[in-house]
Amino acid sequence: MNMIIKSTLIVVTAITSNFSLANNISPDFLLNEIDISYKKYVYSSLEVGIYAMESVIRLQESDRSSELLHKTGPASLALSYLRLGLLYEKLGLNKDADKVFYKAVTSYKSQVTDSENVSLIELKKFVVGIDASIAANKNSNKDT
Repeated sequence: MNMIIKSTLIVVTAITSNFSLANNISPDFLLNEIDISYKKYVYSSLEVGIYAMESVIRLQESDRSSELLHKTGPASLALSYLRLGLLYEKLGLNKDADKVFYKAVTSYKSQVTDSENVSLIELKKFVVGIDASIAANKNSNKDT
């Protein structure tokens, strides 16, 4: 009986999320979701961070309109993949990390540049640098 209820809930959730994703996503909504996911990535447990990053990736993948890319930046999806991969690595889920790192590099190449080769190491350094810069700015704002 419990299995039937769980299965039904999963189906209802999937249908509901598909209907909501079928509509265009506003740039402001997506930017807010990215911000929330980033905060979960930084300040929550690894599991909560993974859930948040997976959710925002689904949103980013559902609508790749030029309006959203202009507002969020073409590398936003790649950065989300990279952050998800870093969380997987911290949990020792290396196969999962490798899959999303591949998606990060592929997404970055297709959205930002198709002539330039970019390595995973370069992208990881870039994301770690951005995250450190954001953390430093937040800490300096607290001091003032």
